[in-house]
Amino acid sequence: MFRKIRRYITIFRVFSKYNLFSLVYSEVNQYYVSNRKNPCALDTRNREKAVNLRKALEELGPTFIKLGQILSKRPDIVPAIYVEELGNLQDNVNPLGFDEMKVAFEGFSCSIDGTETNEGTELSNFDVLSIFDEFNTEPIACASIAQVYEAKLDGKRVAVKITRPKLVETINLDLAILDDLKPLIVRIIGLGKNFDIAAFLFEFRELLNRELDLSNEARNIKRFEANFADVEEVHVPYIFDEYSNENVLVMDYMEGVTIRKLSGVTPEKKKWYADIISKSYLKQVYIDGFYHADPHSSNIILQENGIAYIDFGAVGIIDDELRRNMLNLFYGIYKQRLDVVFESFMKITGVNKEDINVRRFKLDLDDIISKQNYSSGERQSDNYATLALKYDLSLPSEFSTLERALILIEANCLELDPKFNLLENAKPVIIKVLMKRYSPFEAFEYLQLEGDRYLEIIKELPQGVNDVIETIRGYKIERFEKKTDEIRKYRTIDSISKYTFLLGILLASSYFAISGEGYLPLMGIMGFMSAIFLFAVMFVKSS
Repeated sequence: MFRKIRRYITIFRVFSKYNLFSLVYSEVNQYYVSNRKNPCALDTRNREKAVNLRKALEELGPTFIKLGQILSKRPDIVPAIYVEELGNLQDNVNPLGFDEMKVAFEGFSCSIDGTETNEGTELSNFDVLSIFDEFNTEPIACASIAQVYEAKLDGKRVAVKITRPKLVETINLDLAILDDLKPLIVRIIGLGKNFDIAAFLFEFRELLNRELDLSNEARNIKRFEANFADVEEVHVPYIFDEYSNENVLVMDYMEGVTIRKLSGVTPEKKKWYADIISKSYLKQVYIDGFYHADPHSSNIILQENGIAYIDFGAVGIIDDELRRNMLNLFYGIYKQRLDVVFESFMKITGVNKEDINVRRFKLDLDDIISKQNYSSGERQSDNYATLALKYDLSLPSEFSTLERALILIEANCLELDPKFNLLENAKPVIIKVLMKRYSPFEAFEYLQLEGDRYLEIIKELPQGVNDVIETIRGYKIERFEKKTDEIRKYRTIDSISKYTFLLGILLASSYFAISGEGYLPLMGIMGFMSAIFLFAVMFVKSS
């Protein structure tokens, strides 16, 4: 309880320091005209607010840094000026000394020279550095979740990633506070009105849980390695399983340089790197459905014979339905078919046509198609988020995360090749996926997988047909019996009516025959005889 109160005080102090409470009473104007190269006064004011928010999140530590980074990947709900600034959030924090970080090795067990180190071994009796040939206790990278060290293991250069201690308690405390401050967060960050803050915080909690367990990252790397086993130009680190657990990850040290440090290579070589990066990423998205969710320039290492991806703490998964709709969207843009793009976008957002101005929306889509087909050297991947923000459409979180990742990929490729156009590289991938989707082998494989189910249906078909026939027959019999009862009822009523009518004639005729004068007795006798005759006819018919 006292820890939570102290944390509340810290948060309110930082919010006050950066004047964030003023954002509660101000609106972020998302729709205004200005020149990006010569910002107007409104740009400057909004940028100052965004900068203050970024600084506050950095000062509040791991949970808030991750929160800002996740929000920077949702340009469909967060104002553009905030997305840009939150994208600059630095995950670099002051490093902890190795003596504090060694806590991660508690319970660590591995085989060394044929001897087993027990999980119960105390740190005082077990020097973790003895596992390695060399170990530099100065970290080469420091982030809010973990620190990375360089070492040598069995003569190989390795990277050792270690989670920072006592993170779970701090993050759980911050998450509880964030849950209390939901309305305040929505106002301060200027989130769209369709944004479900409760669902977002739940997903955020799940993401942090996955990132805190380094065994998840190890599995991600292995899955990525399997997907690119046949691609010579794309590399991932090898995982040393026997030396890794949920708090420690030992892997190959990937040699090379980052994109921003690349120098002394020809423009053709840079274009080659851009081509490998874009095509490998499009493969991840449209073929594998499993992609690196944070492909900023520091997480892509350029090597002499290709590229290497590192840091797989954040990955994205796309289900078949979303992947199909996204591919149709890309195909529609490639073929410049506005209706295909429109229908695909509607399926992705889950919005009905009646809820938007279709004519204006299609005009904006046509503009996007034109830009992606005829522009070069310009970033295009955030067009859909801008469109969603304009029409107040909430994109699926998977789509928004992917779009943010594509923005990073596009920025990396543009830095390598100023004339880069993502759609040009996407065309062969689109054709490959479409050929695979409609190939005879794919259809045969689908029938194989579903064969047992269809066989069971065929086996049960005769009985099913028989059941349907019996049901129809029973229904018809029931209807016939019901109709027969109705006919009998109407016949009885008709007979009673006729007998009543004849009885009336018989009685009247008898009266006229006995008491009448003139012609009435004669008419009475004739009526009486006629009534008797008709009675006889009706009796014979009914018999």
